[in-house]
Amino acid sequence: MMTRKPTSVGEILQEEFLEPLSLKINDLAQILDVHRNTASNIVNNSSRITLEMAVKLAKAFDTTPEFWLNLQTRIDLWELEHNKRFQQSLANVKPALHRHGTSTFAM
Repeated sequence: MMTRKPTSVGEILQEEFLEPLSLKINDLAQILDVHRNTASNIVNNSSRITLEMAVKLAKAFDTTPEFWLNLQTRIDLWELEHNKRFQQSLANVKPALHRHGTSTFAM
């Protein structure tokens, strides 16, 4: 289990791309062809990025969609690992492969 929360998409976007390029949220919205609120929500970590947004970010900043999706996935997994309700529910899940061999998925 990761103890420290991974760096968010918004933090990476702000620190590694927007600030060095002197871009503001309005600029980002224009670059990505999205509403200003959408760009703001991403930078401020108020919303998750979608596959579509990962592709747009990749094109805009000469990266890959996988770069952005991996950042989002790490945050999502960390949040699940620290979500008590989910962990209680997960405790009730029974490995389907356990009876017929070794389970291939562990969290």
